[in-house]
Amino acid sequence: MVGGREEVERLQLWRKAETMSDIVTALRQVIQDLVAPDLKAHTVKLEALQRQSEIQHDAVMKTLDAFRAEMRSEFAALSANNQVEVFRQVSPISERVAVVESRTKQG
Repeated sequence: MVGGREEVERLQLWRKAETMSDIVTALRQVIQDLVAPDLKAHTVKLEALQRQSEIQHDAVMKTLDAFRAEMRSEFAALSANNQVEVFRQVSPISERVAVVESRTKQG
């Protein structure tokens, strides 16, 4: 009788385990049915947002590159204008110095 009782208990445990396994399988299926479509939709949306972000980043970088080129050009023009202005102001002074030097050599 003891052996029969153990067998009954094992059978009951096996049935409970089988039932739990069925419950877990069913729950897994329900979760997949409910969550998987939303997860896929969110993944697609996230990928689209990432692509859009990359496109916007590239556009900003192109704008910055153009701005840098424009700034370099402006600085080069300012530098050239500055040199011309310096030469314009220094030229008369150098002529005066040359005149003074020639007078001191003569005198």
